[in-house]
Amino acid sequence: MNVRFSWFQMISFHPPSIIISPANAPRRKDTTQNILDTKQFTVNIISEPFVENANACAIDAPEDFNEWPLSGLTREPSTFVKPARVKESAFSMECELLQAIDVRHPEYDRPDLGDGLTTLIIGVVRYIHARKDVLNDQELVDVVKPQPVSRLGDISFGRVGNLYRLKRYKWEEEKENIKAALKQ
Repeated sequence: MNVRFSWFQMISFHPPSIIISPANAPRRKDTTQNILDTKQFTVNIISEPFVENANACAIDAPEDFNEWPLSGLTREPSTFVKPARVKESAFSMECELLQAIDVRHPEYDRPDLGDGLTTLIIGVVRYIHARKDVLNDQELVDVVKPQPVSRLGDISFGRVGNLYRLKRYKWEEEKENIKAALKQ
């Protein structure tokens, strides 16, 4: 289990797919090996009230150490995949492995950080859990309500807040205005 895992990104809406990229330094991460072995994983959004608990899972523990008891977080059975999800998480995704790609930097080899191997893991989202208290009137996740945190690099984290929305323009509706503006 690596609840604090922070390198993930949505890469496709149809089918819903994400990518995570564990840096396997100085050895292949348990997260990576577990995904390669089981072909399944969960991604759990971390909320500020339990960020310290999740951070406990980032310890460089030996392979046979179970981080769940250390974290104080609760294992919750998943619906579609075998790996557990985090009960405290307001939003979780159950995923199946689509593809794993090992990427090794050709000029990178440091004994303290390993050989520069990162495994890009592409997963198809098979099931999404979202607590009702974080949904808006349209039954979509209100991204502020779960108090999500984001790892920004190093040991720095950020809060999600002060959001704003921008209109997404459609060419057919705006093309004459755009053409006129470019002629000026």
